[in-house]
Amino acid sequence: MYNPLVIRKIFLSVAATLVVGCAVEPLTPTPVEVTQPPPLVAIVTFTPAPSTGGSQIRPDSPPTATSAPAPTVIPSPTDFAPRPAVVNSLVVAPPTAIPPVLVAPPPSADVAAAEQYTIDLINAQRVAAGVAPLNRDETLMGIARARVADMVARGYTGHTDPVTGERLARSMMRAAGYTSNYLGENWYGTINAPPAIADIAMNWFMTDPPHAQNILNPHYVFVGVGIAYNGRQWLLAQNFAGN
Repeated sequence: MYNPLVIRKIFLSVAATLVVGCAVEPLTPTPVEVTQPPPLVAIVTFTPAPSTGGSQIRPDSPPTATSAPAPTVIPSPTDFAPRPAVVNSLVVAPPTAIPPVLVAPPPSADVAAAEQYTIDLINAQRVAAGVAPLNRDETLMGIARARVADMVARGYTGHTDPVTGERLARSMMRAAGYTSNYLGENWYGTINAPPAIADIAMNWFMTDPPHAQNILNPHYVFVGVGIAYNGRQWLLAQNFAGN
């Protein structure tokens, strides 16, 4: 015969085991504290420019009551050359003066078609505004193609040389013999390949007054367009010249 007391003890033990085994884990685990290293702080040291009068504050060496006045120094031409910055004890050199690209390779057929399509869009806007259409100029085509090729080769975007700050399109047009006071350039970058880049660039240009003014300027007579890919985005340049 089974002892009822023993059977009751066995039943309660099994029931307790089942309750523990069916425990439900919380949906959101307890967050674990993660120890992160302190953020990297860049320490940049700059060489101060020669004083031209007034107060000059240098946090790394505050003035003291016993400090003697600094002697007047006449800078040499090399004092204005770009100097390297020290970042965490590593020297970061200034940009290397790579000559600009002056002659671009011939474009592929689809790029050349998109360039002409851009000119067609420019002239459509001019005609709609009552302005004479522009003439495609092969010299300006070469300059516009060289401009985007230069951005690709030297890894920058913009109207100016990344080293000298020179307005490259204006300099190139002057060197090519354009003597008019009316010279201009528009540029645009997008991930959209030709021919879509032409539509996207023109839509943006026409919403931005300075760029729209270049497109509709009645003093311009000639136009050139260049398109190139820099590995990340497509670049488009429009160059304009008057008589």
